[in-house]
Amino acid sequence: MTDATASRPVLPGRDHPIDGIVRCAVCGRFPLVGEQVTTHAAGDARASVCETCESSGRGARLGAVTGSDRVRSVGGAANVHRAA
Repeated sequence: MTDATASRPVLPGRDHPIDGIVRCAVCGRFPLVGEQVTTHAAGDARASVCETCESSGRGARLGAVTGSDRVRSVGGAANVHRAA
């Protein structure tokens, strides 16, 4: 997998982070299904950052936060939903 795939833009409402596709721009791991991913404006690109790196402040060096979303599964029906 190339770095271009790892930092694929995540656009809210249209292009959601998918398990095994989105990679954290800081630590390089693939966030799990249901995990929060924060998107940063990294120059003229966008970078996804996992919960662990974001909560420790390591994602701040990438630029301003532009959004966040939960990682979803490819299967769709297996998506994690918050219980009311």
